[in-house]
Amino acid sequence: MFNLMLLFIVPFVTSALTFLCPLSGKKTKCLAFIFSLLPLALLLYGNTDWIGQHVIYSWLPALSIQFYLRIDSLSLLFLFLTAAIIPMSILSVRRNDLAFPNVFYGLILLLQGLLIGFFTARDLALFTLFWEAMLLPLYFIINLWGGLQRQTASLKFLIYMIAGSALMIAAVLALYLASAANGLGSFNLDLLSKVSATAPYAPWLCAIFLLAFAVKTPLFPFHAWLPDAYCQAPTAGTILLSALLSKAGIYGILRIGMELFPALMKEWSPLLLGLAIVGVFYGGFAAWMQNDFKRLLAYSSFSHVNFILVGLFVWNQPAQAGAILQSLNHGITITALFLVAGWLEARLDSTAIGPIGGLAKFLPQLCWLTLFFVLSSVALPGMNNFVGELMILFGLFGENPWLAAVLSSTVVLSVIYMLRWMQKTYFGAPSFFQDSWTDIKGKEMAIAMPLIALILWIGIYPTPVLKQIEPAAEKIVNVATLEESL
Repeated sequence: MFNLMLLFIVPFVTSALTFLCPLSGKKTKCLAFIFSLLPLALLLYGNTDWIGQHVIYSWLPALSIQFYLRIDSLSLLFLFLTAAIIPMSILSVRRNDLAFPNVFYGLILLLQGLLIGFFTARDLALFTLFWEAMLLPLYFIINLWGGLQRQTASLKFLIYMIAGSALMIAAVLALYLASAANGLGSFNLDLLSKVSATAPYAPWLCAIFLLAFAVKTPLFPFHAWLPDAYCQAPTAGTILLSALLSKAGIYGILRIGMELFPALMKEWSPLLLGLAIVGVFYGGFAAWMQNDFKRLLAYSSFSHVNFILVGLFVWNQPAQAGAILQSLNHGITITALFLVAGWLEARLDSTAIGPIGGLAKFLPQLCWLTLFFVLSSVALPGMNNFVGELMILFGLFGENPWLAAVLSSTVVLSVIYMLRWMQKTYFGAPSFFQDSWTDIKGKEMAIAMPLIALILWIGIYPTPVLKQIEPAAEKIVNVATLEESL
């Protein structure tokens, strides 16, 4: 109990300290990086068994709202992802002359605290509070430190997020009233799961929650905010959006959709599955057409996230487990890709594909590091994405072999657009050398090493992670089966 409360509080305390920090940009970055490692240190060394740890207090008794946090096998996976990615986002910042560095790093640490709260919340009102609050740090990061079109991109991002969640509070209140009618009167997710399926207008409530999660993930066709937000955000912001915000949407579908409305989610799965498969192809072809490598990675991320959603909407254990594993894999790989893309952009002062080529001659280490992460993205055997995508395809094959065959062709599509980027940028005819083309050094390789290690570990020996995932995937399938039998 104490360790979980400490895990929750630490990022907010360190965020406040960072906001008040009067140090220079470089020193503030070092301090923020050390602060960001504290949750990871707590998860690794603070407790030998986090599963079942909980904190529960009566927070607003007049409104039946509890401060209720609990860790299960599903939330623990996303906590580790958050704790690993936040430090990487801080290390991705290249500029030491960043304007208001204390505010920038303070917002990242604030987002870390909000995500930890979101992934552990077991009170629906508290869950919704964290869900909405996490938008603000990201909005300001894009708006204040983004590219030339940052204000337009941040406004579009905020409008889409708010529009998607506009009716979510009404749905939360409707579930509370349904529980009150059954003598419970609670926002507790464990209690709401007993009444949600029979609540008045349950299909509408499920659709409202699903819309909010679909926009943030995003599921096709709710992605219009994504390319501009990813491209205009600074590298750290793009990593946070692609590696963590999208996972918040996936977690929301798992936690709310699958736990509270499993029968409806299973009933709607053919439609949702169709949208996700269209999203995989749409994102792949859109990535193929790009002449800007940051936009290419944005559409690639969109395509891979919809591949994950395919697994979520296939109701068997291999596909569900593969989707959860692939959520972690995507977070790791897309962080790595945007990290090396940021280093390349800093040297070229451009994100255009084509005008400059043959960079392998001048930037060999950056070239081969980028190629390693590209091979991870296209699911090369022995790397992390291969395991997750294979499990999703295996699960889909058990339900519909033809759809599995169609979806497997997107692996070839991802190879085409990713290797096209590599060919045009690194292996084309060499351009005239410029002084700014300095290869990455030991510092950048040290930053990339944890990501390399995670990619190879999950790719070669995924058993420990799959054992952690198994109870969550099994619970999802069993709950839906039980609902159907009733």
